Amino acid sequence: MQEQAEHKAIKTKPKYSLQRRLLLNTSIVLVFFIIAMSFVLLDSYKTGIRQATFERLYAQFYSLLSYADELEPGDLFLPEEIPSDKRFNQYNSGMSALVYDETESLIWKSLSARYDQEQHKVPLPLSLPGEGTLAEITMDDTEFFRFHYIAEWESPEGAISLYHFVILENKRPFDQVISAYRNQLWFWLSIMALSLLVILFVVMRWTLRPIRRAVKELHQIEKGLLSTLSDQYPQELQRLTENINRFIQSERHQSKRYRETLGNLAHSLKTPLAVMHTALQNKSNDADELSAICSDQIGRMDQIVAYQLQRATSGPQVMMRSMEVEPALDKLATSLQKVYQEKGVSIDADVSKGLMIALDEGDFYEVFGNVLDNACKWTESKVRVKAQRMAGKVQITVEDNGPGIPENVRLAILSRGKRLDETVEGQGIGMSVVTEIVSAYNGKIEIDTSELGGALMRLSF
Repeated sequence: MQEQAEHKAIKTKPKYSLQRRLLLNTSIVLVFFIIAMSFVLLDSYKTGIRQATFERLYAQFYSLLSYADELEPGDLFLPEEIPSDKRFNQYNSGMSALVYDETESLIWKSLSARYDQEQHKVPLPLSLPGEGTLAEITMDDTEFFRFHYIAEWESPEGAISLYHFVILENKRPFDQVISAYRNQLWFWLSIMALSLLVILFVVMRWTLRPIRRAVKELHQIEKGLLSTLSDQYPQELQRLTENINRFIQSERHQSKRYRETLGNLAHSLKTPLAVMHTALQNKSNDADELSAICSDQIGRMDQIVAYQLQRATSGPQVMMRSMEVEPALDKLATSLQKVYQEKGVSIDADVSKGLMIALDEGDFYEVFGNVLDNACKWTESKVRVKAQRMAGKVQITVEDNGPGIPENVRLAILSRGKRLDETVEGQGIGMSVVTEIVSAYNGKIEIDTSELGGALMRLSF
């Protein structure tokens, strides 16, 4: 009775659907992201405008400097009107210029300046000669950009005088531009956030429908109304439902993956992920072709995961199963040509008809997937594969027209973590896995120079 009461109590607790949780969490993340992005964009915009203002006022300073002439040490002459910019000649135009001597006494000001030495001295910063600075100041409740530059003037006699050049620009236009940008930014970010939430809700509702059906069937399995999950699921969930059914019918439990296996798995998944990425970027692919490519690569990824888990739990084992070489190599070549499509890599395969090899399918794809990927990575444009039976063994040769592999590093690259060139992407894992599997089958790896000018790898089983 007590257990029944506890069971009822558990069932009466509030339940939150996966859809609601995902929508809530996504909304929170989206709101924080929008806010953070708005601050970043606004700050970046402010920085850009401020830098543009600094460069503009710097140019104005050089314009003033071109009109200046020292009559005698400490006596700098500037014309009353500045032809380069009419704003200097119009009172209260928002742009003004002032010049101070070494004692910070005002010796010249533009016609547009509202400020004089006696009543409103412009504060001067501490700076070094030859250094331009930009700051924001407030005078008479008005904000200005203040550009300041200390110019050194050397007379023909060698006397050096210092002059403070100050340019003031009203900050109001800057604030107006920032305010308009901020309003537009918040408006469009809000529209984007609301649109994304609506789209997310619709997509999530539709996407999670098969999962809701799977949950319903699992409840029926718990009640004994069903023995297994049905097979009427999308391809992306087909493997999952099959694995669940195998789990229900079996008591075997897989061990946790080792740390090294995680690296192997990540390395193995690069190719199918790259194929899907290339397919998604290729605008010429229609929906059916794209779906077929993604489904094939998802299936391949599922195979890779299962294979790596098996190797993690039981270690390298020789699976004495025979498989045909030609279709497997064609499948690898097709996938890798999609990955290196932009590079323009072509893979020519010469395989004896009906050639069989005593390798497990997973081991075959792991070995030659890594070897062919390395060849495509290093080749200039061409990869050549030849598979034949010689002296009672199956011999598969992979060549490329890349830079080749120097003799002094040929053994080193077969070790884990060793890479020929640190500038090329990779973790130095693939060839060590190849070496491990080939050794388990008592095979042989040979590295030589190809007739194409690049590397040659010959594997015999």
